[in-house]
Amino acid sequence: MIAHPQRLLGKIVILLALGLFAPAASSQSPPPIAPMPTSPANGSEFVDSDIWLRWSWSPGLAEQQLYALRIWTEDRPHQEIWTEDYEVRVKPIIDSFGSDFGRFFWQVAIVNRKVDGYFASMGSDWSEIFELQRLRRERIPAIPRDQMSPAAQIFADQDLSASQLIDAVHLFIHKNSVTNEQLQYAPDYSDAIDLMLSHAQGESSERPRLLCDGRSTAMLTILKELGIESRLVFLYKDDGGWISQHTVLEVFNPDTQYWQTHDVGSDFYYIALESGIRVNVESLLFDASVRIIGCPIDGSPCSAQVSADWLSYFEALRYGHTYEVWVNPDRFDLSTRFAGQAGRNLAEFIGDGAPRRVTFRLDSWLDSR
Repeated sequence: MIAHPQRLLGKIVILLALGLFAPAASSQSPPPIAPMPTSPANGSEFVDSDIWLRWSWSPGLAEQQLYALRIWTEDRPHQEIWTEDYEVRVKPIIDSFGSDFGRFFWQVAIVNRKVDGYFASMGSDWSEIFELQRLRRERIPAIPRDQMSPAAQIFADQDLSASQLIDAVHLFIHKNSVTNEQLQYAPDYSDAIDLMLSHAQGESSERPRLLCDGRSTAMLTILKELGIESRLVFLYKDDGGWISQHTVLEVFNPDTQYWQTHDVGSDFYYIALESGIRVNVESLLFDASVRIIGCPIDGSPCSAQVSADWLSYFEALRYGHTYEVWVNPDRFDLSTRFAGQAGRNLAEFIGDGAPRRVTFRLDSWLDSR
């Protein structure tokens, strides 16, 4: 049976009056009450502290508003950053906690500022707490002892920590090679290492002649056999019409969980004066806030004079024979053409005439450790 239209209309009016029949709710979502952390994903794991935290906030910042980012660990109170950006590079904060492994937490909110810049009130709730798990970077496997070179076997047979092992190999190269010129050796300098061992054992008075690149490569070769990760770093500086070059070795120390820079050509390593921490090449290139001194590998006193001349090379660098170049633009002008390099600029010089395959990573200031 079909209902009479007037009767049906009367029923709808009654239902509306009683609140039992209502129009569909609006499809528009309510505005967010807090920013939403987006990356890294909640529960992500990391080893290297060089990470970015990112979030979203669809309303956008109003005048006199900033994002407030909090980061803390299970046993340390939070540190807080205010920023206009929706992302923050948190390496300086992560490193400041001194936690090689464990859980980190972070969340973000909006703060309202007074005209003088001080806190006025909260502009949103605090976001959901995201967790990050820092893992220790595992040491790379050493090759079996019977496949090691005789020099590496000597180090493997000693009861040395990774920190002691790294310095012992550097000292071995320092004592058993000379740096006045570079002769022709195998690409991995294994034959030069054999000559070093013969000299160290008193079997020969001859020491291989190696410059910074050869010495750094020899140290890399021995450390790789022993399960210590390292990488060559090529440095570039504007030397008045020339691009001067230098090579250092950056070594990952599994004891400290830090990369540390060894100038094997001049036989010292770099430390931050205030903390005594051995520093990586990124800090040396970008961080003008940290006072750096050099420590001779033979145990002589550390001083600014040891590293003064060589710090000037940290204007631009690349890791190995890649085409990604890190540049501090406050130190190196990428537009400069160098008469000593046939009028080429840095991109043309490194790209061997094909500058478009070279990419640059620029930063003039990093507040890292």
